[in-house]
Amino acid sequence: MVASKRISGVGHSSSQDKKRAKRRIQEIEKEAAIRTLNGNGQSPNLPPLPKEDDGKGLGTLFSHPYGALPFGNIFLASSDAVRHNGLGDIRPLNDEQVLSVMQFLDAEALARTAETSRFLYVAAHHDELWRDVTLRKYGSNGFDFKASWKDTYSLTQLKTDKNEIEFIPHKPIAMKGIYSDTFFRSWLCRSFALQESWLAVENVCTEKSDELTLDKFLTDYEEKNIPLIVKGATSSWPASKKWNKSYLTKETQGVTFRATSGAAPLPAKFNMKSYADYCDSATEEAPLYLFDRTFSQTCPKLLSDFAGSLKSSCPFFDDDAAHGHDLFSLLGNGKRPDHRWIIIGPKRSGSSFHIDPNATHAWNAPIKGSKRWIFYPPGVSPPGVYPSPSGDDVIMPISLGEWYLSHWNDHVKQRKNPVKSKRPLECTVHPGDILFVPHGWWHCVLNLDDGMSIALTQNYVSASNLPDVLRFLKTRNQQISGCRDRADAIQPDKILDKLKERLQEKHPDLLKKAQHVAEEGWQCAAWADIEDNGPKKKTKTSVLERARMFSENTGSSTLSEEKKDGDEALNRQGNGGFSFSFL
Repeated sequence: MVASKRISGVGHSSSQDKKRAKRRIQEIEKEAAIRTLNGNGQSPNLPPLPKEDDGKGLGTLFSHPYGALPFGNIFLASSDAVRHNGLGDIRPLNDEQVLSVMQFLDAEALARTAETSRFLYVAAHHDELWRDVTLRKYGSNGFDFKASWKDTYSLTQLKTDKNEIEFIPHKPIAMKGIYSDTFFRSWLCRSFALQESWLAVENVCTEKSDELTLDKFLTDYEEKNIPLIVKGATSSWPASKKWNKSYLTKETQGVTFRATSGAAPLPAKFNMKSYADYCDSATEEAPLYLFDRTFSQTCPKLLSDFAGSLKSSCPFFDDDAAHGHDLFSLLGNGKRPDHRWIIIGPKRSGSSFHIDPNATHAWNAPIKGSKRWIFYPPGVSPPGVYPSPSGDDVIMPISLGEWYLSHWNDHVKQRKNPVKSKRPLECTVHPGDILFVPHGWWHCVLNLDDGMSIALTQNYVSASNLPDVLRFLKTRNQQISGCRDRADAIQPDKILDKLKERLQEKHPDLLKKAQHVAEEGWQCAAWADIEDNGPKKKTKTSVLERARMFSENTGSSTLSEEKKDGDEALNRQGNGGFSFSFL
């Protein structure tokens, strides 16, 4: 009866009740505005512009196609009427929440939403929304990218329906009065021009390939765990001379490749020609990145274009070298963790900060296009990167663009760290060179050149990192990668025993020495043992708590080091984060 009275009274609210309701709505709107305003400056909604910009200011490739301006411009405007009138009853939601709701719409609903108001016209043309609807409907079947994700969806839909309607490319209309950090941030992170100061530092060791001996490489670099560029090491490879769009398209006919992105909800399948076209025209905050582990089986001709030459030009990376270069190979092809990839991506794509899986070393050879590398020593987290104590989870910006814009100034400060061993290393690696990536080093990679950048990379276990690999396999079961999705592969709970068994057969002395070192502790500061000594006094702010606050305040990504197997597995989580695995 009481409930009935309350319900019946709703339609006869007093004027005082209406005033209270109106004030409450105004309070909600104010709170939403504050949330939006807090996105200005030090937040992911609008990364602060870096100061190290050669004195020229931050350049961009093009203006915002729909006219969006940073929220701060509202103080120079007469009102926020475009948003206020254009959102109607949903105006209490901030712009991120509006986009979150619109993620549930299909393509037809997005198109109709764009017709309702000027503000929703801009919101409904947020490129990531059209990327997501395209991937959900056509990602598993493949498609041809066409200038923008909306055009890609429209053209694919017409082809699928065999519709004879003429395709007319979408032409954005710039709207006045749109003040949104949310809309502006995504555009800024994909349109900033690379600055000269970002590429100026070159402090990674280099050696000429014809002067670098096997002993020197092992003694001075691999055993000391120091990055190295070997100049001219791959210039004679057939791959360096032949690999381009037409050659790869011809040699990969009938083969599809999987491309992923930390910002995309699903992977996409491409043939090589379609992906090359995507690389020629895509301008995204976090482009789809082709990271293929099976090319040596599906396209054996590509393997023959470099495998033989690698043995002669880089004997220290020879899989069959006497010094025990690739010890995971003892497990057998198909049973070992994934270790060899072809990597292809457009300009400004790349890999966000990570440590290579399973405590392995790696080499990386750009075949087409130059790459910018930033290294942080083991145990020194890059600015904006917050690993959990176990290393299972890492919170960080969702894209390379956001990291460069948000954390470059802090990175510059780290260059002057009074402890020299904690300073970052930086380099640009060009086609013809090969880079040694030691285990345990944080690193990110940015593709610098127009069109399709192509590289080869391989991870390996040698005598120098074997103790840490044994300790990793024993203590970091949840982080073991490269085998979980393959039934024929040795699974994480058995891989340590199998490796020791094979080492005992082939290299018993090496195993004995490595086990002794592994039992003493980690060689590399990238990992530390976590001991449970009972309840501990809580500090004011732990590293993980700071990481959580960073994620909540910035919408950064969660990089899960738990490996599941295959190419990079990317799954959407809440708060704009994502889970990332090398699989």
